[in-house]
Amino acid sequence: MADRRAEKSCEEASRSLARREYDAAVSHSTEALVVLAPQAPPSGAPVPQSPTSLVAATGPLRSRALLYRIAAFLQLKNYDEADEDCKHVMAEEVARGDGSLQASLRSMLVDGSLQEVASILSKALYGEPMNGIVAKDLSRLKMLFSEIESINREMAPEYTEDQEEEVQDGWQFRPPPRGVTSSEEYTLCKRYLEQGLCRYGAQCTSAHSQEELMEWQKRYASRLIRLKQQQESKHFTENYMETLIEKWMNSLSPEKVLSDYLEGVSVETSSSLSVTVAAKKSAHSWTFSFLCKPPRKLFRIALLYDAHRPHFFITGVSSEERQQTLPKGCQEWTPGEEAAVVPDNGLDHSIYKVTLGFSTEIFGTFRQTVVFDFGSEPVLMKRIMVDACLD
Repeated sequence: MADRRAEKSCEEASRSLARREYDAAVSHSTEALVVLAPQAPPSGAPVPQSPTSLVAATGPLRSRALLYRIAAFLQLKNYDEADEDCKHVMAEEVARGDGSLQASLRSMLVDGSLQEVASILSKALYGEPMNGIVAKDLSRLKMLFSEIESINREMAPEYTEDQEEEVQDGWQFRPPPRGVTSSEEYTLCKRYLEQGLCRYGAQCTSAHSQEELMEWQKRYASRLIRLKQQQESKHFTENYMETLIEKWMNSLSPEKVLSDYLEGVSVETSSSLSVTVAAKKSAHSWTFSFLCKPPRKLFRIALLYDAHRPHFFITGVSSEERQQTLPKGCQEWTPGEEAAVVPDNGLDHSIYKVTLGFSTEIFGTFRQTVVFDFGSEPVLMKRIMVDACLD
């Protein structure tokens, strides 16, 4: 219940930012932080909320509320308050490394609210006279802006490719943004309508014309009908990777869907996940060794994103002493019938080895995210990268 109240307050704060009602944005985001703050024990006397206790609550929702409030404070020229909130965001979350800030930024990018925060931060730091902020330490605000830019670079190509999968004959405009729960949530881009241009270009999550807005609404309705028909006909066979990506992008807690850490599963790799090769025609491989205590069954391995997909492949999967033969260029693995009926060996652990390969005949930077599904969430993921360039 508390999370829902905080979520609604965050939504109001986002709308207030978009309407340039910055005092209201501060008020709504503060309401969210109050709801998320730890409560005094029932047996103890009520303790007044202090600024420190307001930011003590954890999670992506708290990060979102703080980000909205930072943006509003900057617009109101309340630089001390903005810097104080930024201190909590960066020191408590980035330094702790729990991923809640990154999860919140990804979620905000998907629903379109990150652009407003990024624009305000950029303008405050680089785009206009600072009216007093110039004498202050800007390192925390710059670090926060750097985190936002990093998430934009990380997700923008994948987000665009995911959208393009919905393109079909007859549609004339850009694919609509994901993450909405109603066609009424699509909006017109005020900047584009007023100025004839938009700094976000094709990445803008608002429509650039009334015609585009109407098409987005039609496509949303068409998608709902298609999904309903698939479910009713019992042929609902959504691609595993598409389903996982969409669930992660739409989740309020993305780290509970995909995570680079899974309790009870230790991972060792034969080489660094990020490597550099100096030849145009190059190859590389990684061997992932998994030790699962208690024992777990590995249900699926998949390459998550289409970007650079032809360059990556699964070359080997083994469990204990059993090696499974894989087809050339394998990019998604599930256990065969033999592996599925292997009896319990009585051990208190299970061991898997997975080998991934890479090859290229061109220079470039190649990225892929590999998921290892042990039958529960979060699904374990590992990001790999190869930079093929001249010395």
